[in-house]
Amino acid sequence: MNTHLTSSPISRYASTQITASGAAVTDRTRPAAGETGLSPVVHERPRLTLVSPPAWSHKLILTGSLNRRSALELEDEIECLCQEGVTTLTLDLRQLDAIDADGITAIASRGAACRQQDRKLTVISDSRIIQRALAEAGTPELLSSERSETVAAGSGGFDSSGFAASSLADRSTTTIKRL
Repeated sequence: MNTHLTSSPISRYASTQITASGAAVTDRTRPAAGETGLSPVVHERPRLTLVSPPAWSHKLILTGSLNRRSALELEDEIECLCQEGVTTLTLDLRQLDAIDADGITAIASRGAACRQQDRKLTVISDSRIIQRALAEAGTPELLSSERSETVAAGSGGFDSSGFAASSLADRSTTTIKRL
């Protein structure tokens, strides 16, 4: 008797025997001759779940002067951070001694580049001059305040198990860059 693979291990080992009285009896409890008695492995289709990559927030605190020379250095630093996987970059300009038009342009152009890569760049500055310069450069949406950033970071809350609502894989880093 040829056996056929089916999804039911019972029907695989079913055999029919004729008794002396002529009645057909089906034995579904023992394997056929030469069989091991083990059911074949039925592979399910793999279940894939798409997950977004973990968020990486980085604060870059700038000190010194942001001018023509250091603007290129800043652009390289931002590009490097994005290539390493930073998803949200905050430039903290509160410790800058000076900034010129090239520095403002570098920040505005990197902000546009980050948006195109689905990344977020924000700027923290207490200086009304820098805030006005960024607004005039057409990028007022880059401006953030430390207070609103702190509130946003703390507003995630906790889920029902008591863990922070954000993913445990998310990370936050800070570096100070002397220009």
